[in-house]
Amino acid sequence: MSIRLKRAVTVLILGLVWMAPPGLAAQAALYVSPSGSDQANGLTPQEPLSTVQRAMDLAYQIGQKENPTHVRILIGKGEYKQQSIQAISPPTGVHIELLAADEASGKPVFDGAGKGDTWFTLSGKTRPGARFTITGLEIRNYRTAISLNGNRAKPDHYITGGTLSRLTLRNIGQIAMPGKPLSTAAIRLVNAREITISDNQFIRIRNVQQCGPLHAIYLAHHSSRNQIVGNTFDDLCGSPIRIRDASNHNLAAHNTFNQAEFESVFDEWYCDRSRNTKCTKTSGECPSWGNIYSDNKVENSNPRAMAQPMAVRVKRVPPECQARSGEK
Repeated sequence: MSIRLKRAVTVLILGLVWMAPPGLAAQAALYVSPSGSDQANGLTPQEPLSTVQRAMDLAYQIGQKENPTHVRILIGKGEYKQQSIQAISPPTGVHIELLAADEASGKPVFDGAGKGDTWFTLSGKTRPGARFTITGLEIRNYRTAISLNGNRAKPDHYITGGTLSRLTLRNIGQIAMPGKPLSTAAIRLVNAREITISDNQFIRIRNVQQCGPLHAIYLAHHSSRNQIVGNTFDDLCGSPIRIRDASNHNLAAHNTFNQAEFESVFDEWYCDRSRNTKCTKTSGECPSWGNIYSDNKVENSNPRAMAQPMAVRVKRVPPECQARSGEK
């Protein structure tokens, strides 16, 4: 193809992306493949990118030019080694979606290969109307799979509008990097709200040294109104779901826990500065309220967890927390 013709085709493609009818959200697609190149434009399956990070960067550029918009990052089947993604909130009104290009033929696999710390990190306050979805992928051999990091010191600076579904999270924790510090979560939410975590598989979520601090799903510091529904948890050594510090009105329902070694599968805790000198949050922490554990199954697990799966590890309610007990 001549340079002039290739340029004309590119302009035509971009025009089709941006010339959305009035009143309809513009949509765009970017493609990623194990055989791709980050020097490609990623606009067609024939010219895919090689990393999700590059695709995310381009997706944000698209979102900043045309709001609102839905940008899909279609990830081809195969194995991606040692990739990590760092992101902030999508642009205002933009929905960024990471998904398998053809999930029916097999999930794309992201393998930390003993060198991957966290596969996906989203940080900072969510912009108005922004959304993100991650679905249909396998993430394995990372210390942490997904970390959604709002600001724990500023409750109004939270992450929201997210969906994590049909993911397989395998060999997550310190087992992926035995020489590194303990992991605390496969999926971590810090001041993240109204996130849906559904229909995922958690397989072999383990630390090498100490299991207590590790959780398949860790909701901390004002992480409220999240939904944990229809997931399966298999072979875990810490409490599968941990709720911490004013993380209220979360729902865990229709999940199945198998080979869970800890004495509970759903527990609430907070770091009480009057009793623990290692607490690091300067404003202090509070118990959580209104969380629901309903219609779950616990099988082949710690007898205590099977008999009484939910535990509230709160010895007292600090006076400064009592007035906030009804927070949403």
